[in-house]
Amino acid sequence: MERRKFFKLSSALAISVIMTPYNLSAINFRKTKPKIWGIENNLKLGTKDLKATNVLIKEIFGSTKTIKSNVILKAPKVVENGAIIPISVSTKLKAKTIVLLQSANPEVLIAIFDIHERSIPDYALRIRLQDSAILTAVIQTKDGKLYSASQDMTVVVGGCGT
Repeated sequence: MERRKFFKLSSALAISVIMTPYNLSAINFRKTKPKIWGIENNLKLGTKDLKATNVLIKEIFGSTKTIKSNVILKAPKVVENGAIIPISVSTKLKAKTIVLLQSANPEVLIAIFDIHERSIPDYALRIRLQDSAILTAVIQTKDGKLYSASQDMTVVVGGCGT
């Protein structure tokens, strides 16, 4: 390849990479909402109790009223080993925040994602559960509406140890 042509192409590529706008800032929820990290499930009431889940949703979003649609939450209904549970959450909505919650472990919050406007809200991760639980995903859209999906999961052998 000719040197001049190579220089022009590499310069154009470098300029296009530098000029591409992007924003990698994220909200530090540990600083902005420190109370959410202390909300725990009351395991004496059983793992199907959603009181702490509702408290956490209210603390993060200011309301517990959600629309039960447009959220795809995938998780196995029966889990033999609670140590490795694959879950995923996705939506076609213009999401601003995604929150994953559970009712079996002491801490309610699994994860909270701050979504960039150009991102595709499609996340997959693995979690641990010590007992059967209700898994909940709540998505806040750009216009402030809350959408949710829940799934009841049965764990045969807990994965958190004793």
